[in-house]
Amino acid sequence: RFQVQPEPVTNMTSFLSRLKDNVPPEELMLFPPEQNDWNWWIEWLGNNPQVQPPKGFAGWKGQLYSLLDPGLGAFLYDGVKTDIRLEEVVWGGVAKDGIPDLIDPPVLSAGEAGYLLPDDRVFGVSINGQHRAYPLRIMNRHEMANDILGGVPFALAY
Repeated sequence: RFQVQPEPVTNMTSFLSRLKDNVPPEELMLFPPEQNDWNWWIEWLGNNPQVQPPKGFAGWKGQLYSLLDPGLGAFLYDGVKTDIRLEEVVWGGVAKDGIPDLIDPPVLSAGEAGYLLPDDRVFGVSINGQHRAYPLRIMNRHEMANDILGGVPFALAY
């Protein structure tokens, strides 16, 4: 069905356009509509642990993500130990270190935090009798805070 074209495929958009123009829509639909959904496939994958990726998948995925950001490839390599399935790892759209984490963020009393409204949501953390609130509106920007509370270093990831 596919033939050599006079002009080269220069990017994914030109490839998909050429594919769409040359293949009838019914042939492009590989799965029923209810299965053309990422969440459906992730749920299916979770329910079928016997399905495993091929040998070399982690390294391949690391190389693929390195095309997006060279730093991302350092996380995925053949032999990497994980607690989750590598097939479920997806790029979040941000380069490595693209979202600055909070490191030992400044602490304000409730009275000093005049920018907060009474109904603003916070993440409450209590360790060894010390308590701190991390405002959601701040955490939305940073997604992670590294702090010490009650003498214990911890990371709050959101």
